[in-house]
Amino acid sequence: MEKLKKFPRIKSLAWKSSKMQHWDTKSKRSGSGRVRTMTTWRYPQYTITTEFAYLKPEEYKKMMGFVSQIQGGTEPFLWFDPEDNEEKGITLGKGSQGEWQAVRRFGDYTEPVAYVENVKLYADGTLIEHVTTDGGTIRTSDTVSPDAVITADYTYYWKVLLSGDFTAELEYKDVYKSKSFKLVTVQ
Repeated sequence: MEKLKKFPRIKSLAWKSSKMQHWDTKSKRSGSGRVRTMTTWRYPQYTITTEFAYLKPEEYKKMMGFVSQIQGGTEPFLWFDPEDNEEKGITLGKGSQGEWQAVRRFGDYTEPVAYVENVKLYADGTLIEHVTTDGGTIRTSDTVSPDAVITADYTYYWKVLLSGDFTAELEYKDVYKSKSFKLVTVQ
């Protein structure tokens, strides 16, 4: 997996953030009124809209530097979402696979994640000691029963692009505030 930069971990994100889910859905209506729909996308695209309630001068400089490093919306990066970032006890498959794709769960729907950290992997509830990751792929060098149910706990990141500009303005002496900005998921 390519080495992606991580969005700076600045704790002053405003509470008013939103996620919009989009599918590339095509609809056709026949003369009789029957509707047929389809999508060519396997997974949805999310648009995350958020802002910083405040930034200290060093955080402002860190953000401006980060946006310059990714050249605005040119380079994908990893976003640690303040709300959606963790899975516990999620079933990944059977021991016979040897490697597993990490996923996030929304209700009964699951989709792959691009990057995981703090992984704990279990075979039939027993902790597996030797675990490595490559992006969102989890592997073990331990011998695992082929019929064992593999579950995991981990934190995950979203792979996104900056959509539009990042703007920060000086509110008071040494206090900056950002305008809302958008991040769009990419596969």
